[in-house]
Amino acid sequence: MDLFIEKQAARRADRAARCSPLHHRCFAALQEGAVSLSDLCMSDPPFTTRPLSEAQADQLVRWLLRVGLLRREVDGQGLTDRVRLTPLGRRVVAAWPQGRCPPVLWQERWANGLRRWLSIWS
Repeated sequence: MDLFIEKQAARRADRAARCSPLHHRCFAALQEGAVSLSDLCMSDPPFTTRPLSEAQADQLVRWLLRVGLLRREVDGQGLTDRVRLTPLGRRVVAAWPQGRCPPVLWQERWANGLRRWLSIWS
């Protein structure tokens, strides 16, 4: 049963990562260390496939935290605005061919969008 739940979580995290507007450069940076929320909003270096406002980046990070792909970084003062990959996130990204995000089918985008929308109400 635990293996089934773990596979389900990995599938959900993989789908969320592939449906996100994060570019493969962002995932490479996340493998090396932490990335701040302001880095996701910048257009140079391009970490996203499209420009994001701070609110959009915050919502994206919250979703990726919820599915277990990312975790917040902690410093001496407490939580920061920086995030890094979880062990699950590292496994998901390592499974991608050549470190690049595989293409996403419209059904996966729909399923991810529905799960994300439903998570707002739970």
